[in-house]
Amino acid sequence: MLRVLIVEDEPVNREFLLLALKGRARCVAVESGEAAIEAFTLALDDSEPFDLVFLDLLLPGMGGLQTLEKLRFLEEHFELPESRRAKVIVATALDDDRAASRAFIQGRAVSYMTKPFRVADIRGELDKLGLLDG
Repeated sequence: MLRVLIVEDEPVNREFLLLALKGRARCVAVESGEAAIEAFTLALDDSEPFDLVFLDLLLPGMGGLQTLEKLRFLEEHFELPESRRAKVIVATALDDDRAASRAFIQGRAVSYMTKPFRVADIRGELDKLGLLDG
């Protein structure tokens, strides 16, 4: 089953994502970049890396882009093969081309979604990425 890390500071959005992925993924949901780094490191230590990270760009403390760069650093540090590295969907309530560019270029994100979105939007992205099993 798909392993997903949800990094979202708004409780309602976290719950929405958990419900949208219910039955399709094993999810870990955290509310900050710092907690994401901790969960990501634990997963790598356990040799169970996440397949997907759903990452809000507007986080308190460590922002989403900085978090993404640290997650990528951890994958390199653990010498995770490219084929096992997490696909990252970044999300934000703002339509920010500069942030999107940085997420794609530096963070190697695979998708960018602007909030609000629906369950169908999330499942559509997962399907495009080949992450849904039906």
